[in-house]
Amino acid sequence: MPTRILIADDNAVFRGTLRQLLQAVDHWEVVEAHDGQEAISKAVELQPNLVILDLAMPVKDGLAAAREISQLLPEVPILMCTMHMSSHVEAEALKSGVRKVFSKSDSAFLIEAVRQLQPVPDSRAAADPLIDPIPPPPIPEALIAQPPVPTPPVEPVVDSPPQPKNVP
Repeated sequence: MPTRILIADDNAVFRGTLRQLLQAVDHWEVVEAHDGQEAISKAVELQPNLVILDLAMPVKDGLAAAREISQLLPEVPILMCTMHMSSHVEAEALKSGVRKVFSKSDSAFLIEAVRQLQPVPDSRAAADPLIDPIPPPPIPEALIAQPPVPTPPVEPVVDSPPQPKNVP
């Protein structure tokens, strides 16, 4: 089952852009809400794996929605994406159950946070990388084409008895 992400933002253009970005990165199922109250209803109904909330929304703002969602679904991580970044907003968001606050212009950080907060589908996969291996990055062609560098032979170390010191 793919990771289900609920995004709530009153700006339809931003919601659509974020949806496209998330779906382009991975096979995530993205559900949208246009305000905080709808986000709470959809979170309870759909049980998403992750919630991304805007701070300033009509009906119920992101902080109030985060408080309710974190009480109703404490295992679901919440991220906040806002244009109103400040240390005060971040502190209030963290008190409301939000794991991380991002500026709407920092989509790269948002994608990384979503990846980190994805649930592990099977507890064995977390313990055994052979069950769900992550492919290694490709080896650059320049490294493959080069012959191995020869290493000189290593002389074995032989313990010798301590030598007496010449004392005058």
